Amino acid sequence: MGSDSFSLFETKLSRSYFKCSLLLTFLLFTPVWGQVENVPVSNQVYEFLDRLGVRGILPLYSNTMIPISRREVASFLVSADQKRGELSPAEIDFLDKFKREFAREIDPVHEDDAVIFRDGFKDIFSNKQKYLYEYADSNATAYVEFLGSAEYRHVNGDTYGSTHAAFETHGGRIRGTIKDKIGYFLQATDGTLYGDKTFALSDPHLRGNVKFNNLNSPYFDFTEAYLKADFGIVNLQFGREYNQIGTGYSDRLLLSANAPAFDLLKLDARYKSLRFVYLHGSIVGDSVPFPGLVQSEPSNSQKYLAMHRLQFSGFDRLNLGVSEMIIYQRYSPELAYLNPVIFFKSVEHSLRDRDNAFLNFDVEIFPYPGYKFYGTWLIDDMDFSKLGTGWWGNEFGWQGGLYATDLAGLTDVDGVVEYTRIEPYVYSNRTSGNDYTNDNIGLGPLLGPNSDEWFFQVGYRPTSSLRAWLGYSIVRHGDNVVANGQVVDNVGGSVVQGHRDTDSDIARFLAGNRTLRDALQIRASYEPVTNLILLASYEFQRSDMQWLDRTSYDHYASFKVQLGY
Repeated sequence: MGSDSFSLFETKLSRSYFKCSLLLTFLLFTPVWGQVENVPVSNQVYEFLDRLGVRGILPLYSNTMIPISRREVASFLVSADQKRGELSPAEIDFLDKFKREFAREIDPVHEDDAVIFRDGFKDIFSNKQKYLYEYADSNATAYVEFLGSAEYRHVNGDTYGSTHAAFETHGGRIRGTIKDKIGYFLQATDGTLYGDKTFALSDPHLRGNVKFNNLNSPYFDFTEAYLKADFGIVNLQFGREYNQIGTGYSDRLLLSANAPAFDLLKLDARYKSLRFVYLHGSIVGDSVPFPGLVQSEPSNSQKYLAMHRLQFSGFDRLNLGVSEMIIYQRYSPELAYLNPVIFFKSVEHSLRDRDNAFLNFDVEIFPYPGYKFYGTWLIDDMDFSKLGTGWWGNEFGWQGGLYATDLAGLTDVDGVVEYTRIEPYVYSNRTSGNDYTNDNIGLGPLLGPNSDEWFFQVGYRPTSSLRAWLGYSIVRHGDNVVANGQVVDNVGGSVVQGHRDTDSDIARFLAGNRTLRDALQIRASYEPVTNLILLASYEFQRSDMQWLDRTSYDHYASFKVQLGY
């Protein structure tokens, strides 16, 4: 829902934005050689490229929108190799590791993988990239991997008592490229829980899994698959895949990997310093509507997300991005939102102001090598005439921070300081079902509305096989007041509980049932041989529930073995 002043504000910014968008959409296609499929957002290569971007080794790299294609990752690795003399020994170690992983894209003649169905198990403990099966000729490539993991989680404290959850997952991945133009990707895994299901549901990925949650089963499954056509400047993609958009390190304000992956149509266009992204996806509506919201959409409507974004990179010192998002419900996709270059907010008004619109600005500034300042401003709704009055409809989210490499002169040590603030009612909506969620899980950060967070992290990467992080966070949250299962005082503290006509027009930040939570976390990742990863973490969490005058203490620990052969 929006106001006229919000529309005027956006209109002033729309003209140059969409002129560039139209230019990018219709530019001539140019052929490029290499693998077309994307690198999953969980791949550690993004962390490496981001560090080199902040150091000034890769001045054109931005981690704000991922995933990107294997072809693009390979081009960044080649650029980094050309500046090999500026890298630390650990960075060179990482670079060589990733050059082996992306050998098909960098130098296919010297690709030397360990393929179990071809070579047996002789190189299973080597540092070669490993696959079950591999095929490549002048027309097509195919790579088949086994994916498996075993994980144990334990908690001891006031929230869950002393309990544990163990998980086993198994599955596979098939990917490849046809004629250097069409990329394909299919990944599917099945898993089983052994242990406390209530504790396991604290994981948002499991909480959003229908098989595990709604069907009351100890089993869970996940799948991603897509086809992608690469025409050079413009790529088109259709399928299901995790996407992340935003500048943050604690979490991302626009799109995170917390909610389930959803099916989408995606257009990605690049020309020199400009990148334009459009996506239109189908997402799952709320399982239970929040009583009291406007019921303007027919029951059983499908829920959709539309987004477009323009990013400009300039002078090797600056990345600027502007995005629009729409959440809407219809029986079928709205044709107006299938237009990738139209001004969404104006269209939303013309469709009787029935949808949930967002506007976002973000920036990354690299003042000199080794430092990055970044920030995001998310506008859910705004009325200029009511700024500063506490009106509930002025809904903003802010995030900003500093990322520094080689902290305090210590080689291969990075530091992040970040602050996030999300005002009451952000991401929620007055219309039932139009909240910014996929199957009740927020598409943005887990932090949620009526909250703020300070996040501090130090990372150390002495070799390509060992990475470690020490983090500390302070979170404040004002939750809605509930009595007998009903929200009796809605302070804008939940993403799925929008403003009702009976709720106060004044929303004070951190009103309601306030919790102050701080957490100290230690994480480590050790890869003794390529594709075999050991992960361990410990977290101490203290939660001060001020409305109850009670403090809880919890200790979380986990250990995971992850295999990709």
